Amino acid sequence: MALSDIRTRVAMNVNRDDVPDTAGGLIVRWINEAQRRVCRAPNFSFMEAEAETTLVVDQRNYALPTASGDDLRFKSEISLEIISSGDDRIRLKRIFKQDAENRDEFIDTTKSGTPRNYALQKGQIYLYPIPNIELTMNVEYYGFLDDLSADTDTNDLIDDYPEAVAALATSFGFRYVYEEERADYWETKATALVNEMIKESDDNKYGNVEEGMAPEAGAETYPRARYLSDYLL
Repeated sequence: MALSDIRTRVAMNVNRDDVPDTAGGLIVRWINEAQRRVCRAPNFSFMEAEAETTLVVDQRNYALPTASGDDLRFKSEISLEIISSGDDRIRLKRIFKQDAENRDEFIDTTKSGTPRNYALQKGQIYLYPIPNIELTMNVEYYGFLDDLSADTDTNDLIDDYPEAVAALATSFGFRYVYEEERADYWETKATALVNEMIKESDDNKYGNVEEGMAPEAGAETYPRARYLSDYLL
């Protein structure tokens, strides 16, 4: 699937002459809004990305990945690792920046060495201790997909789950023309489709219900998937 295919679906669903689709028009905007809405729901495998950063001696903080080049805009981390010159990997443990700065018994914030902990704040990664040699940091994370613009643009979301994006974009279209009943219908349809995506994602991560591999609530650092309806309120 490509952007032009999804745009055609939405136009057919709405089927109104007063909804224009000029270059950079409303339907493309609704499709991108729908894509961002899905990405704000639970984290899916098509949002997985990674980036490497060279650590500088005596520099504590580094920017999170942004939507430039091959990077996706950062949403949440999966793991951070320090890679030494011998390709050994040290997985960092997350802490809260205020704890590192305000609790002397927790960590010496002026200490230098090979980082063992990290904190996230205002688009920056803060490392503790401060790097004392040049190292490589690998960041695995979930990121937001880039907006679609060209007719041929595609990604794993609209390629594998075009119905979900088209249904949600259609609901935006009907709200634009104040047809709330039809908008509610398509939003309900979109919610059901994304909930199917969530179940599929959970089954891939944890095994199905019969296998019983899903962790109990509160057992993981990252919570299990919630339903799209939680994000549509």
